[in-house]
Amino acid sequence: MNLRKTRLGPSLCILVLAAGLAGPALAEEIRFFIPGASEERNQKLLGEIVAGFQEKNPDITVKVEGVGWDEAFQKLSTDFIAGRAADVAYIGTRNVAEFSMMGAIQPVDGLVDAETLGRIPEPVRVAAQFGGKQMAVPMAFSTQALYYRTDLIPTPPKTWDELVATAKAVTEKNPGMYGYATAAAAHVTLVSQFLNFVYQNGGEAFDSSGETKINSPEAVGALQFYVDLFQKDKVVPNPLELNREQHPPLFAQGKIAMMVSGPWGKAIMGLDPDNKTAPYAVAPLPCGKECKGELVSDSLAISAKSEHPEAAGKFVAYLLQPEIHAKWDATSGLVPLLAEEEQMDTFKTPFWQTFIAMKANGFAQPTPRAWQPFEKILVEAVQSAILGKATPQEALDAAAEKIRKARIEPRA
Repeated sequence: MNLRKTRLGPSLCILVLAAGLAGPALAEEIRFFIPGASEERNQKLLGEIVAGFQEKNPDITVKVEGVGWDEAFQKLSTDFIAGRAADVAYIGTRNVAEFSMMGAIQPVDGLVDAETLGRIPEPVRVAAQFGGKQMAVPMAFSTQALYYRTDLIPTPPKTWDELVATAKAVTEKNPGMYGYATAAAAHVTLVSQFLNFVYQNGGEAFDSSGETKINSPEAVGALQFYVDLFQKDKVVPNPLELNREQHPPLFAQGKIAMMVSGPWGKAIMGLDPDNKTAPYAVAPLPCGKECKGELVSDSLAISAKSEHPEAAGKFVAYLLQPEIHAKWDATSGLVPLLAEEEQMDTFKTPFWQTFIAMKANGFAQPTPRAWQPFEKILVEAVQSAILGKATPQEALDAAAEKIRKARIEPRA
């Protein structure tokens, strides 16, 4: 057809224009930012979830975007400052306070229905509040447990002393294998690894008033134990070269016999517990003075600059429907967040039940006013002690002083 020679009458022009306006152009498009969106296991699931949402909400389209986990915080911060952030952003709950103070995210009350918010356990829900308002909706939640080789370790260690003794026995009997693994590379997971020991030793990052207690005798004792595993007991590979997410491949390759990870450790390895290469089981974390394990959550936040906040709220609520959320947890290797999920057959196996049981002994991830400097300070403290540049007491005294000077204590 030669368009230059084709003429449309006035009435037909109006009908064509109206048809165009009544079609997809009227649909609201919201952008959903989620780290790791391009990972193979996430692509398929996200595609199914988005398709299901759009089928139920034909007037809303969802565009998924994301970067790698290591780049996520910087990307989000830059986009928030520039006013170009996605409508819905998957963020670490630890960053809720910081993004709230930036004015980057808006309260979800009224955008996400009360029934959906009510499904979330209160302690986890409260962690995503700031200034008395619900600033985000917890989406991902996890505990950690001890993975151990069942062919080498008949009974998992239950205490710190048993952990060291078991790790020594495995290291001595299996050349080329370490009994355990810790992490000290500059990475967010170092904070989780180290704080597990701090809380197990009766310590804490901040007290109830928001004052740092990272250099308490309990925390110093925990760092000494952490250092000794490498320097004195020699039962772990060099922690300065590893972050926690690098442990599962080492476990699968027979390089380590025990590690601490969440359910995602299984997904990273791609091995079921009864495999023949590296058979394993999971057990509660070994206890120090107390039996503790960190509870970590990620949340969904709605940008303060979103032009479609109601549509964004509908999408967040959809993601928290039990049947949808169960698929997300099972695929991503996360502990069931919702009570309805725990009753599903998927999560009734010994593997999942161990992680679910760890909820009872969980402590919430600290909430400094700015996470990145807090993380950097703790990384420097642990690394300096492992390198022998400072004693555990000196390293944590310096860390406490830096935290106070940076004014990132929750009370600041």
